[in-house]
Amino acid sequence: MRAKRFVASSLARTLETVVAIITGLIMMPLMIRILGENLYGIWIVIGSIVGSLYLFDIGMSSSVTRYIAYALSQKDRRRASQVMSTAFAIYSALSLIIILTAVVIALSAKFFVESPENTRLVQILILIVGLNVAVEFPFKSYAGIAGYHLRQDLLSYSRIGFKIVSTLIIAWLLFEGYQLIAIALVQLASSFFSNLVFRFIAHYLEPEVRLQPRLIDKATVKEIFSFSAWAFIVDLSRLLKERGDVWMVAAFTSPALLTVYYVGVRLVEYANELLYKAFGFTLPLYTEAVAQEDNAELARKVRMFLRLNTIVAGGMLVGAYLFGNDLIRLWMGSDFKSGDAYLVLVVLLSAKLLVFITAPYSNVLFAIAKHQYQAYVSAAEAACSLALIPILIHLMDNPLFAASIAIALPFVLTRPLIIPHLVSRYSKLPVTLLYQTVLPLTAKVSVFGLTWYLGLGFIGGQWGLVEFFLVTGTYGCSYAVFAYLVLLSGEERGLLLSGIGLRKQTHS
Repeated sequence: MRAKRFVASSLARTLETVVAIITGLIMMPLMIRILGENLYGIWIVIGSIVGSLYLFDIGMSSSVTRYIAYALSQKDRRRASQVMSTAFAIYSALSLIIILTAVVIALSAKFFVESPENTRLVQILILIVGLNVAVEFPFKSYAGIAGYHLRQDLLSYSRIGFKIVSTLIIAWLLFEGYQLIAIALVQLASSFFSNLVFRFIAHYLEPEVRLQPRLIDKATVKEIFSFSAWAFIVDLSRLLKERGDVWMVAAFTSPALLTVYYVGVRLVEYANELLYKAFGFTLPLYTEAVAQEDNAELARKVRMFLRLNTIVAGGMLVGAYLFGNDLIRLWMGSDFKSGDAYLVLVVLLSAKLLVFITAPYSNVLFAIAKHQYQAYVSAAEAACSLALIPILIHLMDNPLFAASIAIALPFVLTRPLIIPHLVSRYSKLPVTLLYQTVLPLTAKVSVFGLTWYLGLGFIGGQWGLVEFFLVTGTYGCSYAVFAYLVLLSGEERGLLLSGIGLRKQTHS
């Protein structure tokens, strides 16, 4: 049953991401054409403000997810209710702070808005998006329930529905002559009702876990914050690594080069988003094994997801290496510097996929409440990358390749070496489990990739759009068959077939 739920949740989260990407690709040119570059630029600024307001989460979502999943694993519904009730109180206080912050930012708009005629518009938009984030925060206290039950598919399908409906309403409003304030109000309403459905799903899965103000206590507040403080450092470090390179490239190169660099970065972000939506909800599984003190089950789960992550990441990296340059050329046009953007794509994607492959070890640190070491490592990675960027840009001829190497280099040291040793030190998971699991699969994927590379070498030339889709579609199908027949074990093939409903399960 859990295998089927995992596959269903993975497929639903992947579909949610695909829908979000497609609607984004459709709406961006539509908004630019109807609103104009000036108003759309304002919308981009508002979007960056929304991203900064989410830092007020201060890592609590990871903390709440961990403690609720831990309590449910021990069948302690009262403890789960206590964590949820305490988190609700904290998030409610944070919501008030977010509203006050939004008011302060809105009042300060006149200092960073160039055109005085747009100041009033920006102020109203900041207040609306601030209210949007503030309303969402208390619902975060329900985090962990769907994760424990592996029912993220329910959340994803509800979000897909709201995304499609809100996108259609926004498109209609644009054609009717409405502008940014109407769009922001639609997003506010959509987010509110989506959060209500989130709360309903949590209650449906765990009717005995309820908000009970009498269960709020200082000890739980301290416990949540002691965990979330380190998670916040991890989140902040990730933000610096994901955005710091863009800021540094902007500072040390030209806007034109930054545009080329950002094309590669955006493709890596899409790939990352797909991967983590599909497979990035395994923390409750590790927490369950830790709560039950079942080291053998923990090792089994880590091995399984190391294999799964390697298989998926290998296919994606080989595909990017083989087809990335043509993808960028077809997307951006023949005059674009697709070669430089391709270098950025391959280097950064290699590093991010290394992080993805070794993610089970990082998640175990969270599950055993030793995530402060993950925070130390993440902060060190961010600091090293930001320090290396100006040095390598000065030393290397290609500044974009230099920035990519600077971002990727720390991951090569920390993820396959430092993180596994930390996990081994505080748990019974051996470091060798990583290498014995990943390296044989990597060798097989490399042979597959080399075969395709040699085969494409005989074809040669540049492809049009139709040929590109035909070849990449053939690659995807061939890799799926290769993974099923060669990379997956017999047990894993059985779990896959059970998960998609093609084989009857013999156990849960």
